[in-house]
Amino acid sequence: MKEYRRYWIIAAMIGVAFLLIAAFTTANWYHSKSKAADQSAMTNGVHDSSTALSNKNLDNVSAEDAVNRYLTREQELTTNLLKELKPMEASGNGSLDYVKAMISLNEATTLLSESYKTFGGNDETFKLLSQQTEKKLPAENETMKELMDKYAREEHKNEDMENAYLTDFNALVAEFEKAGKTDSSSLEHAFSQTLIQYDQLAVNLSTSILEYTDYNEIVTMAQKIINDRKPQIEELKKLTQ
Repeated sequence: MKEYRRYWIIAAMIGVAFLLIAAFTTANWYHSKSKAADQSAMTNGVHDSSTALSNKNLDNVSAEDAVNRYLTREQELTTNLLKELKPMEASGNGSLDYVKAMISLNEATTLLSESYKTFGGNDETFKLLSQQTEKKLPAENETMKELMDKYAREEHKNEDMENAYLTDFNALVAEFEKAGKTDSSSLEHAFSQTLIQYDQLAVNLSTSILEYTDYNEIVTMAQKIINDRKPQIEELKKLTQ
């Protein structure tokens, strides 16, 4: 009897030992699995973070590239405009010289507005401004071309008045040429600052011709340009502060 009891005790001890070993093994397995999961999550987190950072960097590169391409186009437009404006060939009629210059300036301004959208500009305020410019200035140019043809046919000469106007004109164009480079921090800043320079030249030329024209229609046109562009300049300055 005692012999059987001793066997049962030994068996019980062996069973307990197996249970402890099993429990220990299971605990180690769960610990290892949990550690592996944590390491995987950490790795995935680093990967996701790296991917997000990479995507952000790509977005920045893309935005910077768009601004640089816009600035290249803007420089091309400004260079071509200056070639047309200087030196202005005397026609004998300062009003005719003014109209020629404004047609060139309006064409450059229209192309500038188109380039904002071409290179990815998507700000709703600036897109609307671009659309208005692309609609208004070509229509303004049609009227100016009609006047230019009319003045050329009339062969109305006033060289003294023209010389006085061209003195102002050349000084204003030189001031425009010396204007500082535009801010390249964003496409909106670059576009708005260039547009301000173009609008300011239009205002300056229009203000000058008011003193040197004897055409009422030029006075009306020049005053309208001043009244339209001055508020736009101020609005652009506010938008990019």
